Amino acid sequence: VNRGLVLGLAVALITSGCSGGSDSAELQALREKVEALEAQTATTAAPTTTAAPTTTAAPTTTAAPTTTAAPTTTAAPTTTAAPTTTAAPASSAVTVSDELLVLSAIAEFMPDGQVCEEELMSADSPERGWEGWGHGWETEIDGFEELVVQITCDFESAEFWFSHQLRIQYPLKTGEGVELINSVINSAVRSEVAKGILDYFNDSRERFADHRLTEEEQRSDQTQNRGCSYSGYLYISGVVTYSNGGLYSVYLLFGQNHPCANTTGSPVVTLNFDVFGKPDTRGYDRPRMHFGLSDLFKGTSDWMGKLTEIILRGEDEAVTYPEMSAYLTPEFLWSMDFTMGPETLTLHAQPYSIWFPGWCCGASPKHLEINYEELTDYLDPDGPYRLILNN
Repeated sequence: VNRGLVLGLAVALITSGCSGGSDSAELQALREKVEALEAQTATTAAPTTTAAPTTTAAPTTTAAPTTTAAPTTTAAPTTTAAPTTTAAPASSAVTVSDELLVLSAIAEFMPDGQVCEEELMSADSPERGWEGWGHGWETEIDGFEELVVQITCDFESAEFWFSHQLRIQYPLKTGEGVELINSVINSAVRSEVAKGILDYFNDSRERFADHRLTEEEQRSDQTQNRGCSYSGYLYISGVVTYSNGGLYSVYLLFGQNHPCANTTGSPVVTLNFDVFGKPDTRGYDRPRMHFGLSDLFKGTSDWMGKLTEIILRGEDEAVTYPEMSAYLTPEFLWSMDFTMGPETLTLHAQPYSIWFPGWCCGASPKHLEINYEELTDYLDPDGPYRLILNN
């Protein structure tokens, strides 16, 4: 179902602006604001003092939704989140209020009274996407998404000579009996999406700080301005590259161009989860079940050497810069973004990796698919790869 969201409540409670890069501290501050919003919503739900006495309790045949039980709570976001009105599967139990972290990131920069449109839909819905905007990457993979959130915004900034187009789409994991697992995975996805939104707006404002409106300009209704002739855009495309109940691999592209900019780098974020894996006890700032590239390989194998060999060989034997081997340091390989598919491991290079195989354009990421068969001697059969090997 198509929902027009003014984000009024979020804007009312989230009034402080953001500045600088959206590091983990800024994202944590946004989370705390959302938690406060959710707490306020919870406290305005039907209070126990107004509940019907037990002697007159409503029979089970009257199962009125709790969102409509207390007339005084109609302003709470939960009153618009009736799951039965969405295109989501009944088992998903996903509502609009679940997306408050992402919506609040947008609300930080959206002027009062302007509108975003949010939809919850099955991944195969014909309403998915926008004309002229695709999803996935150049390989045109068939994703394993179940449910997607789709947010559309077009608005003018109240503080800068900017206009913005937001086309945001990200997957959510669903299913009965695994709600806690779904919550961990979906929270990680939402956090990355919210961070990408904060980065886009903050970086735009820092890059073109001279386009800030003066107080007089903000009060005026003038049609002449010193802004740019085209909008900035943020296009977030989320794809599940593999999902089989135990392994869940997510690819997020943050395609973007700042207002007034010629080009802007479009980073990639990947998230990989081994649902049945051991808890992460190494102290990294990542959820339990979340694994990195090194976790795929045998600890005693020279997997870095093998990946270096494959990357240097290039995509389709393409000729690459001979000096590129200097960039393939252990630190780089260890931290490289990757996703898993049914037959291939895909490495994702960030924008401006001019030495990466098949590199074309500075602002775009690049992707290199490697067949698992080529890595047989290096992949750990007891690690996350087992979920593909034994499937």
